[in-house]
Amino acid sequence: MAILSQSGRTIFSGTNVATTGYIYTSAGGSGTTDGWYSNRANHVVVQVCTATLTATMLTYRIEGKFNPLDRPAEVYTATVGSADTIDKLIEVSEHVNEIRVGAKVDNADASPNNFYAGISYAEEM
Repeated sequence: MAILSQSGRTIFSGTNVATTGYIYTSAGGSGTTDGWYSNRANHVVVQVCTATLTATMLTYRIEGKFNPLDRPAEVYTATVGSADTIDKLIEVSEHVNEIRVGAKVDNADASPNNFYAGISYAEEM
């Protein structure tokens, strides 16, 4: 298959994650409506990296939702205990209408915990 078009969104760009509850935006948005992006592509990849980890663990979660339920559902979750030497790519095979990435740490007092995440959308032939 050939890629006809590709676009992307940056969600976290070295953001310091300093909370034990999930945040979904670089500004620390944690609400039910924060961080959602339209997911109208037939090929979706999420790129993540924990560049600095002072806390013991950082957990990131990819969430999706679809109509008619319009409720967040877990697509993928992972917990890391050290900084990454290279970014990870997670292919999202679920066909959801919207997608978001959240991140949290186990110790909000340990800082910095720099996290990167972005979404790549591609239309294939």
